[in-house]
Amino acid sequence: MILEVKNLGLDRGEEVHLRNISFSLEPCECLVIRTPILLLGTALLETLMGLEEKVSGEVLFGGENMLDDMPSHRRLSLRRDIGYAHRVGGLVSLLNVRENIALPLCYHAKVTRGQAAFATDEVAEATGIRELLDREVDELDMVQMRLVNLARALINRPRLLLVDAILEGMKDEQRERVSSAIGYFRGECDFGVLMTTRTRDLPQTTRVLELRPDGLCAPGNLNDA
Repeated sequence: MILEVKNLGLDRGEEVHLRNISFSLEPCECLVIRTPILLLGTALLETLMGLEEKVSGEVLFGGENMLDDMPSHRRLSLRRDIGYAHRVGGLVSLLNVRENIALPLCYHAKVTRGQAAFATDEVAEATGIRELLDREVDELDMVQMRLVNLARALINRPRLLLVDAILEGMKDEQRERVSSAIGYFRGECDFGVLMTTRTRDLPQTTRVLELRPDGLCAPGNLNDA
């Protein structure tokens, strides 16, 4: 088991409120969590990363609770194995696309400049954004930013890939490219995928749940936890 979430709760006041969130994720599994409110999905993924404060419950990854107090070096080590593809933002405006994609390697891994360049080209080719590598972030449209976020999330070969509704607004060929890229790297690394969405699923989807403020349920049956 890669990830186990137990009775997770989040309180952001009136803006976002989650409770009774429990689920698990196995290697190579692709779990899609549908939500009519994309902000709820974003809040869930950020909570799993340990980025929220007013939380309760457990998020077990690598045998450790991501919500516990722990040394910063240990938290960074755990996060190195988690790729997070943001729906909105997530990129550093002072860096170009190539530098943004390579950032996790430079920050978390000991690699040479040549190794970083090779890995960046590989993941850019897989996600179909090679022509964007030398552009600045403010030159990208929303869909292009999401593709760059996915490339950056994949470059470290994570154990867990979190995808925040990036398929929304994409054309068919772009969604196919996302699916192909995730499939390629998952075949190499056997990582689990957790994706939030309003309407779009991946072909690799193995399980679907619906997210509501009072918990998770099977699609179409809001009374089931």
